[in-house]
Amino acid sequence: MKFYYYCPSIIFFMVIFTSCEKQGRDYRLERNDFLYPLAGIIEYQQVLDMEISKVQDQRAFATFLAQRRESMASYIMEIESICSLPKAELTAEAQTKLLNLQNSQGAGFNKLLLRLVMEADEDLIGLHVKASGPAGLKDTELRQWTAEKIPMLTKRLDASQTLWHTK
Repeated sequence: MKFYYYCPSIIFFMVIFTSCEKQGRDYRLERNDFLYPLAGIIEYQQVLDMEISKVQDQRAFATFLAQRRESMASYIMEIESICSLPKAELTAEAQTKLLNLQNSQGAGFNKLLLRLVMEADEDLIGLHVKASGPAGLKDTELRQWTAEKIPMLTKRLDASQTLWHTK
């Protein structure tokens, strides 16, 4: 028999074997790989929220702040029902950004503040995407919770972007 006679069958089986998706997931992240960065981002966001509260001349900021505080309070309550958050301090990078913010004034302050808020929101979303992804958290309950929170976090970012575009 000739090889080319069997060639279509061999190719068919090779395609089938190579296209099968790996059924098991290779979850790699431990709880602390998520919780320590999370605690740092939350701490930074709370400091930014305090800075937002200083913008008293614009009503839009007051509404924005109230929504942020409410969603973060709910978020923290939910995560702490699953596990306790570690204590966190601001990173050197966050401290530098806050110092630059405190040295700015007027409209420049507002724009920089909103930019920092959007970056912090993006960092939090990124952490959740990583934790809920294919190489995410080993802890099933926490991994599922992180995936469920992405829409809420995206909504917070959308509110930041909307305020950015109106200012």
